[in-house]
Amino acid sequence: MKALLWLIVLFAAGVALSVASTMFGGNVYFAVGNTLARVDLKLFVPALIVAVVLLYIVIQLLGGLFNVPARLQRFGTARKGRKAGSNLNAAGLAYFEGKYQKAEQEAAKVLANKEAGESRSLALMIAAHAADRMNDAALRDRYLHEIAALPAAAQLSRYLMLAEDALNRRDYPAAEENLAAAAKISPRLTRLLRLQLRYAFDHGDAAEVLDKTDDLQKQNAANPHEAAQYRDWAYRRLLAEASDSDGLKRVLKRIPDEVKNGALCAAVAEKYENLGLYAAAAAWVEKHYPQNGRADLLPPFVRSASFLADKDRLKALDAAEGWLKTRQKDAALLLALGQLAENRQLWGKAQGYLEAAIAEHDSPQARLALAKVFDKTGDEAAAQEQRLRALTLGEPELSLPAPQG
Repeated sequence: MKALLWLIVLFAAGVALSVASTMFGGNVYFAVGNTLARVDLKLFVPALIVAVVLLYIVIQLLGGLFNVPARLQRFGTARKGRKAGSNLNAAGLAYFEGKYQKAEQEAAKVLANKEAGESRSLALMIAAHAADRMNDAALRDRYLHEIAALPAAAQLSRYLMLAEDALNRRDYPAAEENLAAAAKISPRLTRLLRLQLRYAFDHGDAAEVLDKTDDLQKQNAANPHEAAQYRDWAYRRLLAEASDSDGLKRVLKRIPDEVKNGALCAAVAEKYENLGLYAAAAAWVEKHYPQNGRADLLPPFVRSASFLADKDRLKALDAAEGWLKTRQKDAALLLALGQLAENRQLWGKAQGYLEAAIAEHDSPQARLALAKVFDKTGDEAAAQEQRLRALTLGEPELSLPAPQG
């Protein structure tokens, strides 16, 4: 476009001079040494225009000839740049296809290309991750060493890889150091949150597990089932760590009601029992068993009731008998009633409940509890019979071989 404009200008100037030469006649004189040459103006103007055009063409040709090496160099540079982009694309595709050896090889070609430019950073990361997937620690560390020379903002991938490797080796100081470095660059990154969750899980840090689980779910990076599993572990861990009544109260405030009254209901009752808070354990079961009917609430209830005063033990027995009105054929409840009655030394009532429990579901626990009642009443033969039957029930069933053919 620029050359075309120049040609238009030159031709316009030539036309103007030609028109002017027709209007003004005259001669042009050249003094060459002692010689004076005369040229008609009408001949001089076209000759001057032709000379300028020819000079321009010669200059362009000479310039093109002198620029040939530079143009060849630029062509080679552009070709290498395109090749680097092609190799980088091949490395990325191979990595995501699971062809880690090919991914590393293609990335290495990019790194060997002097014209790779900004593609080097991505190629280094692909090569390091591919080497890590191939379990080639030496090759991975070499690439990570090169990544360490990049700007600080490009170090995130290296920190995450080193943190994950440290967690796999259970080198927790190194994992903590790299996780902290990664958090300074991108604290809300999903992969970082997962590694932090894993670190907290390995350290038994229930509060941190809950926090990281909440963060992941806010980012839709953890499905409800996965989040529920992490929270269940964390809540149980918090319960296990509670060492006194005040600590248990703080834990229970953090656990949602639907979890306390559901999956962790029996665990809370057992925690009350383990802390020696027998009255609280019994009260917990008396509150929640009528609502959910969980059989695993009954053992801590029976054990805790045995440590209560006579008045409270009688109250516990009355409460359990009240539950029987709506669960008359509940074997677990009948067993618990038999044990509660045995604790109150109500031998006849205990025997009746235990025999009813055995009628509904014969179990070693019920047989042994009945044997204990017979021991207390002096019927040693009946007690021995119950123990033998308990042993029979406790034996594993023999599995018949599958038919042949």
